[in-house]
Amino acid sequence: MNYQHQYKVFEWLRFPLIIGVVLIHCFGKPFDYEAIDFYHVSGMDLYNLFRVSISKVLCHVCVPAFYFISGFLFYKGLEKWSWNKYFEKIIKRLKSLFIPFLIWNTIYIAILSLSRFRHYGMDGALSFWSESGYLHMYWDSNIWNSDRVNLLGGADYASSPIHFPLWFLRDLMVVTVSSPIIVLLFRKFHCLGLLLLTVFYISGVFIPVNGFSAMAFLFFGAGIYFNMERIDITSMRKYVTYLLIGVSILLWVVVTLLNGHETKYGNVIYPFFVISGSFSVFIIASLFVKNNIFISPYLAKTSFFIYLSHTILIVEFCQLIVANITANGGPVVLILSYIAVPILVVLVCISIYYLLNKIAPKLLSVLIGYRK
Repeated sequence: MNYQHQYKVFEWLRFPLIIGVVLIHCFGKPFDYEAIDFYHVSGMDLYNLFRVSISKVLCHVCVPAFYFISGFLFYKGLEKWSWNKYFEKIIKRLKSLFIPFLIWNTIYIAILSLSRFRHYGMDGALSFWSESGYLHMYWDSNIWNSDRVNLLGGADYASSPIHFPLWFLRDLMVVTVSSPIIVLLFRKFHCLGLLLLTVFYISGVFIPVNGFSAMAFLFFGAGIYFNMERIDITSMRKYVTYLLIGVSILLWVVVTLLNGHETKYGNVIYPFFVISGSFSVFIIASLFVKNNIFISPYLAKTSFFIYLSHTILIVEFCQLIVANITANGGPVVLILSYIAVPILVVLVCISIYYLLNKIAPKLLSVLIGYRK
């Protein structure tokens, strides 16, 4: 297995994947999906379908891909299991995951508390804490898709800390700590263990505790499994590559027409797209690397900061600027503005990263978990 090539692919993907995460959060104003006339598609219908295809479907392969990379890298050095090595890795992730998780949630809590205090005084700030569940703000104060059910009819809602993008870090910390169970599962049952995690993800039936994500366990586990079995995700046979990418494109179209996982049937097909699409991402990135089409290492370094910071006022600020410039525009202008917002968001985040790196590099290091 060509580890060096895989690591290059993982590094190449960091920046494009984080742009995908930004796009998820730049969907814009909600719309009535039922109002789309598929027999007489208007310009506005095309604009809305375009947004769905990108923000609600295509970019949803980004987080699973990050989980896969995390699992693959976590297993490095654990081929011969050592509890000492495991705890060394956990301690490192306290710095790289838990510290940023704690800091950025606290920053967001402080901003929201000051906003409430400014408008409603101390009573407003205290009511905000009460409404948000106090310490639940660091774990599961946000709930969405509360009406979604799994294949057995049970609840399949999602949750996050008060700073909602950090659900990824929360679930990553949980699955990282749980990694000995995953390793044992694969060593005892091999591919059947991976199949079991896949069934959990597709069905939506999993441990009903906030922070325990079937998606995180599947894709982080897949990263471990591929490393354990020495499977090179970037170098598959051509017929497998073509089939996987073809299936991904087909499912992308189908799930888009079903409004992502917002509808009953879309929710059933959605996991199959995410699985095929996530693996396709590595194959496509590998082609770029093999053809020496690289992305600046500096941009890759900014990706974690972009992830942590972009939804703290920056997305709203950029949407407001673009909306004022493109006010009263038609569907084509709206599509261009939809594309412009994430570009502007990323540029603002990179600029802040650059300034912090110049004037307060030690502070930046703490904010991003001492990452190099």
